[in-house]
Amino acid sequence: MPRINIGDISLNVEERGRGPAFIFIPGLVGLLNARDFQIAHFSKRFRCIAFDHRGTGDSDKPLDSYSTRIIAADVIALMDKLGIEKANVAGTSTGGCVLQCLAIDYPDRLGFCVFSNTWVRADEYINRVQMTRKRIALSYGPEEYVNVSSLFTNGAMQFRHDLEKVLALEARALQTVAPVEVLAGRLDMTLAHDRTNELHRIRNPSLIVGTRDDATVPFYQSDDLHNAIAGSKLVIVEEGGHYSYRRHWEQWNGIVDAFLAENGI
Repeated sequence: MPRINIGDISLNVEERGRGPAFIFIPGLVGLLNARDFQIAHFSKRFRCIAFDHRGTGDSDKPLDSYSTRIIAADVIALMDKLGIEKANVAGTSTGGCVLQCLAIDYPDRLGFCVFSNTWVRADEYINRVQMTRKRIALSYGPEEYVNVSSLFTNGAMQFRHDLEKVLALEARALQTVAPVEVLAGRLDMTLAHDRTNELHRIRNPSLIVGTRDDATVPFYQSDDLHNAIAGSKLVIVEEGGHYSYRRHWEQWNGIVDAFLAENGI
């Protein structure tokens, strides 16, 4: 996977397929291979691009400079570097918060938007989840942070039915995990995100997918985002946990395909 310098940092990037650009922004763990099942499917008709966030994987890991707006700016810089004027974007969890920033601040650079298992603003539940992860990182170190985070993000059903998928993602997370200062800064980033009063400005065709048994981001956050974005489509999946797009990837891909068909894409 190539590393691409976008100005102040270098990002680890994977690209596959031809056609209109379709960028996949991962969640807080930040690893591009979280979207393997989407890249394999959508690269048949799109130029699919995924990347490790700054501070994760094989991308640079500065000790500071973490916010959803900064990562949104990274996406735009990456698009510029790759010669992409406009891209369709799917963002999951923290990546969905980054996508909110993109759709608000750079609407002309986006086509359709897919928000998956993401939130509008951290409430008491999300605050407790993220602060628990932060305390684990600071008290017990990066490896234990990865192990505990995996419980929240994969959920019980994936441990039960898709353990190989869980362990494969954990393996790369453990191999490339950032120092605790970076982990803490990225967790703080998730709690600071709040574009609530600007979400009404999003006009790009938008699909919002939530999961009823998500232990990291409650599904009602998807309702809130749907209510804030005029004309958006909301789909709530009954089971799949936070990584719904990995647990039932065929279902998730099918939901997106149906949305694209409805919008003539």
